Amino acid sequence: MTTTTTNGSSGADRRGAVWLVLAAALTIAVVLGPAAVAGWATGTHLSVAALPEAVASGFAAWVRSGRASSAPLADAVAFWAVFHAVKAVVAIALLVVLVPVGRRLWGAYARARSGGRRALLLLVGVLGAPVAPVVLLMTMANVQGAVAPLSSVLTFLPMDGPAVGAVRSALAGGVSTPPVATLVDDFRVYHAALVVTAVAAIVVVAALTVVVWVRRTRTPEPARRLRRVLAAAGVLLPGLLLFLGIVLVANLSTVADTAPALAAFFDGSGT
Repeated sequence: MTTTTTNGSSGADRRGAVWLVLAAALTIAVVLGPAAVAGWATGTHLSVAALPEAVASGFAAWVRSGRASSAPLADAVAFWAVFHAVKAVVAIALLVVLVPVGRRLWGAYARARSGGRRALLLLVGVLGAPVAPVVLLMTMANVQGAVAPLSSVLTFLPMDGPAVGAVRSALAGGVSTPPVATLVDDFRVYHAALVVTAVAAIVVVAALTVVVWVRRTRTPEPARRLRRVLAAAGVLLPGLLLFLGIVLVANLSTVADTAPALAAFFDGSGT
């Protein structure tokens, strides 16, 4: 019996180590991978550091052309679309991996016999608790950027110069030039993408909240620490739901009335 228990514990430890290593690898990949893949896949040889200059020159040429097509920004937009797509995929993978990591961490805390081990696991758990929500928001933002890379890459645009002034004046005067019309349409898609991802996230988090409370009701009374962990999660998750609801409402209002939000963006008071 002792040998079987020891082997089972060793196997669980090895699986836990694999999940931790995978989480660490994905964390590194989400930081370093997107720019490298985007530069290679698009053949633009751009980098994130080079985007402000590329976007500024491309935007100026586009506005001067007076055309609806944002072709002068094509390289920057293509680079940024791939960047966001890669980052979104890796972030989703990281989010999936964080689930078993979190379960194992809090399970170990609930089973820990020594006070020192419990305190250490509690500290790690509390410090690590914001990681999954942050990765969730990162995923949403990168899906948004992949769907509407033109609006996303304009965050690198220096808000000065004649081209920006021309767009700002057109928006203030209600004048819809071809470039301005394209900008408004893309900005609407940009925020609609966040509406869709916010709805999806709300559904997932709401379902997770229900699962947590059901799990708590089925956990035996003697397992007090595990019940406390589940209760804490069940209380905190609705806070994330509230935040996601605010994000949803704010972006719905932008989708419904896009031009003023775009004007605020070019005035430097909105995104």
